Amino acid sequence: MSMEKKKFLEISLSGAKMDKKTFLLFVIFGILFSESVFALGITPGRSTFNYESGVDKKVDFNVINDGGKDVNLVVMVSGEFNESIGLSENSFKMSANEKSKSLSYTLNMPSGLTPGLHTSEIQVIQLPEKSSNGGAFVGGVVGIATQLYVNVPYPGKYAEGELNILVDDKGKVTFAIPVINRGELDLARVKGIVDIYSSLNEKITSVNTNEISLLSKERKELVADWDSSVVKPGPYRAVVSVLYDEKALSLEKEFNVGIKKLNVEDIAVNDFSLGQIAKFEILINNQWSEKIKDAYANIIIYNKDNEKMAEFKSANYDIDPLSKSLMVAFWDTKGVKAGTYDSSLFLKYGDSSEQRDLKLDVSDKSINIIGFGYTLRASTSGVNAGLFSMTNILIGVVVLLVIINLSWFMFLRKKFVKRK
Repeated sequence: MSMEKKKFLEISLSGAKMDKKTFLLFVIFGILFSESVFALGITPGRSTFNYESGVDKKVDFNVINDGGKDVNLVVMVSGEFNESIGLSENSFKMSANEKSKSLSYTLNMPSGLTPGLHTSEIQVIQLPEKSSNGGAFVGGVVGIATQLYVNVPYPGKYAEGELNILVDDKGKVTFAIPVINRGELDLARVKGIVDIYSSLNEKITSVNTNEISLLSKERKELVADWDSSVVKPGPYRAVVSVLYDEKALSLEKEFNVGIKKLNVEDIAVNDFSLGQIAKFEILINNQWSEKIKDAYANIIIYNKDNEKMAEFKSANYDIDPLSKSLMVAFWDTKGVKAGTYDSSLFLKYGDSSEQRDLKLDVSDKSINIIGFGYTLRASTSGVNAGLFSMTNILIGVVVLLVIINLSWFMFLRKKFVKRK
């Protein structure tokens, strides 16, 4: 079961006693039932705030019923802010034809939070249905959640970062290191050194990133490139030292050279209207010879000031070897204006993270997705779409006519020579 959609399974039995075998059968039935029938979604997947003691923050979110079923749902809060969050509704129903439900919660930021990240989850749980004979409640309980992140600044200078590694088909390796200044003071000089090691822990080379400055709470990216064509295919390890003023941050990640595991082949947004929930369908190709488990897509969209305006992710997927799978993620475009937005698509699985930088051309009735080096289609779908486009058909017809004309020419030329 997907970890995001099926966070736990519960079977409530009333009015009946069961032996272990019968109980096990009900558990198996509940798993199969919840996996094949229900489809709930939630957007946004996460809301992030900088700490302001005593300030109220209202957050709107939407629950999506994509399963075509009547559902009863309850809303619960877990985590550090469970005493500081007020819900607009504690329980509600959605009919089969009700595709989405708007809800909200209000966070009153408590005083005295320690520096660092503080989190909570607002969980929406679909209750099992009562059996037709009025007895036991049997079925899978589907849970979805939207996350709440609150960052409390550190005194002095403090930076956080993560390491993303992209290997393209020509062997170019890009190390992208987003760095956030979590301290109260600005950082004058921030740069990175990437040390690359083989699977035998032998140091291959070092590459330097660009140098930046960071205001308090600001986010920028360090980037370094490496040509891996000089080494043999196989696993490698990158160790990054991010140096900021008098301090350092260490990051580490393994990556593969010469092995393309997952590839984004297409992205489609169909039946879209600005202000509504956009359904992103992402076609993924597993070019590896083994199953890849718990893969998901994470999309970040930036506004005109290069600030993060939205972040959402798909469910987790298991993708069979040498096969294709469709990932689905939802974006609530309420309050979004038409225009072109920078965005990043991260395809994550295991310790790997594939990044694609995109531009979203948002209009009233469509979202055109433009990727670097090529354009991903916005309104068509299907694995073989485009192979039989009108352009390809016309080219094929022209080639066929040329071959036929050449054949007739050779045939008539031979007959003419024989007559002479």
